[in-house]
Amino acid sequence: MNAGRETAPVVIIGAGCIGAAIAYHLGRRGVKNVVVLDRELFSGAGSTGKCAGGIRQQFSTPLNCRISQLSVQHLERFREEMQCEGEVFFPVGYLFLLSDEARWRTFQTQAQMQRGLGLPVQTLSPAEASVIVPEVNMEGVLGATFCPTDGLGNPHEITQAYEQRARALGASFRFGVEVTGLIMDGTNVTGVRTSAGEIDTPLVVNAAGAWARAVAGWAGIDLPVLPYRRHCFTTNALPFVHDKLPMIVDMKTGVYMHRESGGMLMGLADKDEAPSFDTSTNWDFVEKVVEPAMMRLPALETAEIAGGWAGLYETTPDHNAVLGPARGVNGMLLANGFSGHGFMQAPGIGQLMAEWIVDGQPSMDLSEMRLERFAEQQVIVEANVI
Repeated sequence: MNAGRETAPVVIIGAGCIGAAIAYHLGRRGVKNVVVLDRELFSGAGSTGKCAGGIRQQFSTPLNCRISQLSVQHLERFREEMQCEGEVFFPVGYLFLLSDEARWRTFQTQAQMQRGLGLPVQTLSPAEASVIVPEVNMEGVLGATFCPTDGLGNPHEITQAYEQRARALGASFRFGVEVTGLIMDGTNVTGVRTSAGEIDTPLVVNAAGAWARAVAGWAGIDLPVLPYRRHCFTTNALPFVHDKLPMIVDMKTGVYMHRESGGMLMGLADKDEAPSFDTSTNWDFVEKVVEPAMMRLPALETAEIAGGWAGLYETTPDHNAVLGPARGVNGMLLANGFSGHGFMQAPGIGQLMAEWIVDGQPSMDLSEMRLERFAEQQVIVEANVI
């Protein structure tokens, strides 16, 4: 540490929901003067603010289920804990529709695993699923799974609440500040270089989202995280939309839909798109989203597109996050590569990363998500990626 230069016990790179949640939970554990840096002008301006806002616990791996369970537990008491005035979490459920025999069998097996973890996941016939959403065309559907404690969240409000409470607990958020590099002493990270000067710190948390690979690379870490553009489109208000309408996911086509401002939000991954940092909206892609959406929800035929945007998934080869330190490098903690489920897991990740920093280890075994799994070829693929 250099006398006269700013120091911080922890510097977090990235003020999305992950970074803000970590800062808050560190503050809860008594860590003061945490510094959160982001080149954007406000928290959640990157992928967080452009996500679909879904919150689910129906994953194919038990660990992802448990992390999301922990997140939902935080969200269920969020208003009281964070002193929020309005609702930010809406447990309307996730309805997965299965039309392929092999995948339907897999989802039934997953549901047994999920119920074993305490999740109230139901396996439904097409007729039973129609009771939940009568408007859905069940043609070709073999069955469905539904978890009523899944739902939707408000990314902006949740992230802002984390920032405000973290500030109240002693954290500093600095926007419009770009991190340009790390200060290294051999294999030890000892600080960060920014557009506003240098900060000495014994610990940097990489929560840089789609840009995480470059940040890790400054420390000599090969982090297999690539950015992929993903689109969302919204419709005008529709008469069948109501507050209890669940998230609907058609696993055959990959299209997902949920209520949004009286209309519907629709999303679909373009499997042919190459990785890039492009967040421009490709309006030619609308038809590819609308066609499978209307097939499954015919009432959309009267809808008009009201808006659209694109954000970035920070994706790993196995669609699981990379969590914890990297072997051979001291002073950096990774919280990256959530592959589209970063926002929904942020409350749990915030707690677990804070435990790692304060207690030396998290309260949940996260070894499956260590960076070294790729080199060791001990990968467990998360199959339920939308």
